[in-house]
Parts: sequence; C-alpha cells; structure tokens
Amino acid sequence: AMVGMIMLISRIFDGISDVAIGLIMDKVHSKHGRGRAWVLWMALPYGISAVALFCLPANATAAVQAIYIFITYNLCTTVVYTALNLPYGAMAPLMTSNEQDLARINLFRMAMSPIGNMIVSAASLPIINRMGGDQAAWIKVTLIYSVVAIGLLLWCFFGTKERVNTQAAQEAEKLPASVRFGALIHNKYFLMILFASLFLAVYQTVNGTVATYYAQYILGNNEYYSVLNLAENIPQVVVIMILAPFIKKFGKRNLVLAGAILTMVAQLTLLAVPANPAFVAAVAAIRGIGKAPLFGCVFTMMADVVNYGHWKTGVRVQALIFSAATVGQKFGGGITGAIIGQLMDKSGFTGLAQEIPSAVAMVENLYIWGTVFAWAIIIALMLAYKLEKTYDGMIRDMENKGMLKQAD
Repeated sequence: AMVGMIMLISRIFDGISDVAIGLIMDKVHSKHGRGRAWVLWMALPYGISAVALFCLPANATAAVQAIYIFITYNLCTTVVYTALNLPYGAMAPLMTSNEQDLARINLFRMAMSPIGNMIVSAASLPIINRMGGDQAAWIKVTLIYSVVAIGLLLWCFFGTKERVNTQAAQEAEKLPASVRFGALIHNKYFLMILFASLFLAVYQTVNGTVATYYAQYILGNNEYYSVLNLAENIPQVVVIMILAPFIKKFGKRNLVLAGAILTMVAQLTLLAVPANPAFVAAVAAIRGIGKAPLFGCVFTMMADVVNYGHWKTGVRVQALIFSAATVGQKFGGGITGAIIGQLMDKSGFTGLAQEIPSAVAMVENLYIWGTVFAWAIIIALMLAYKLEKTYDGMIRDMENKGMLKQAD
C-alpha cells in the first residue's frame, strides 16, 4: 500500500516534471546542443540515482523507509530520468530535417527499447539469485547496469551532432510560457498525437497489469505470461526494424491506422477462444505486429506536428510538444492503473491460487475489452489525422516564406 501510494503521487510529479524540463530545455543554451547536452549532463547522475534506489536502509523504521523510497524514486525517475529522456527523445529533429532519416532514427530507437527490456527482464533475476538473492545482490546488479548505461549514453553523446537549429525555434524560446502553451492548444494534430500516446499508455497499463492474472486464472499457469510477453515483443521488434520502406510507400498514418485495426480485430477473436494458450499467444503476436507502426512512428509524427504548429500559429514549440506528449503517456498509465485497481477490488479479487468467479470474469473482461477500447480510440484519432495529405505542400510554403531558415 505504501509503495502504491508513492507511485501514484510520483506519477503526478513525473507529469509536471516533463513540462518543466521542456520549458527549461527551450531556455538553456549549450555549446553541445539543446538535446545532446542533457545526455552528457545526466549520464552520471542517472547511474548514481539508480543505484541509490536499492540502497534502502534495511533496519530503519517504516516511516524512514517510505521517505527514502519517495526521495530516491523521484530523484531517479521524476528528475534525472526525465531530464535525460525528454531531451534524448527530442534529439532526432535537431539532428536532421530529412523525413526519411527522421523515420529511420526513431524506428531504430523504438526497436532497441524492447530488445533492452527483454534482455534485462530475462537476465536480472538469474544473475541476482546467483549473487545471493539479497539486497546486496540487487545493488551490485544495478551498479553493473548503471556502468553500462553511462557508457552507452556517453557513446550517444560523442557519436551524434545537432545540425538543425531554426531561427524560429530561437525566437520561440523568448516568448512567455502562456504563448507557447497557447500554440499547443491551437495545434489540432498535437492534440491527436497526445491522446494517441495517452491511449497507447492505457493499453500498455492494462496489458502489463492484467496479463499475469489472465495467464494464471484463464490459461491456468502464470508462467504463460513470459510466453505472451515474448510472443508480442519479438514480432513488434522485427516489424519496427523493417518499417522504413513501408513508411515511404504507405505513409505513417496509414500504417498506424492499419496496425490499430489489426490489433483490435485480433483481440476481439479472444471472445471465441479465451482459454487456449496457443491461440492467446498467436493473438499476442498479431498485437505485436499491429502496435509496431505506432511505436515506431509516434516520435516522427511528433516532429511533423512541430512543423504543422509552426506553420499554423507562427510559433515553433519543439521541446514542449515532446514533453507534453510524454505527460499524456504518464497520466494515461497512472489513471488506468488506479481504475484497474478499483475494478479488481470491486470484483472481490484476492490474488490467491483460486479466485472467485466474479474476479476471474473481471480479469478476462479487462484483458480483452481494455485493449479493444484503447485501440478503438486510436483508430478514431488516426481517421481524423489528415496531416500527411498536406504535409509536403505545407513544408514548401514554409520554405517559401523563410520559416525554416537556419539560425546563425
């Protein structure tokens, strides 16, 4: 209960910190660039704060432990990770303005993320258990990961270069926050991507929270969760890696729309065969294929939205668009997690080996219909997203008006 409350409060702080870092990023100038400078500055604090998370004073009172967890968790995730990840996520459009290059950069970024996730998920517990399985083992393993992370972040810093710095972006930095927020509100495509990110987070939270229980109570063995996780993630990574030529041929929006429809339809088939492990794993694999276009394209679409907002309002708010979109993800995940907790509680869920029928029914309904609901909203948003039809003409108009002029 204590950790759950800390996580809930921290989600709120985390969303606020995203916007704060976006505003700070627009104001801070460095010879290293606007995004990559933060990768350099935050690499060491990130490693140290991650290790600090696990150095909980074991013999302290519960109150002292709660305070320690709250401070170290928010230092690591709300402050340091946000100050690292948000500028990192905004680096691609600062490195190149070429649409295909942007797509490739973000595709590889989003493909490597689940690969790293799978490696760490598979390796951590076996290594920790072989080191003794105690708190010291957790600290040692986290220290190893932190050293690796710092090395990779420095490699990213030294191996990249920011080349795109428009005059409009510099001018926007001088505007008051109210003007920049106003430009966001009047950017309809930003709002669409914001809500698409939010409902993607809804799906991830539903799937991540309920899938373990679905494996245990519907499929009969909680170890099937690992199979479902791999069945979904491996096709997702493969599809993201080969997505670039399809983006060029069909467009980002059309691929995301097709993937969302595929995901929703596949999930609906579980209504016919909900308890067959092989069939559920096959549906998970189709979901991985279907969600890959949104995972692979969302940050490139945000870069397009930056240009649209600049063209529509005359104000170029780059970092703020990326930060506000991640706020949607975090609030979507936090709110969904709280709703799931309430629904599970009302169903009489106990978490014991045998569950009452109402709790099992709630698990099944959340797992199937939660996913259908999230992707149905994403389908509706993509049907309204028409930016790609006018994007090339918009860019030509901006070039003719000198709106994309590079700063000295």
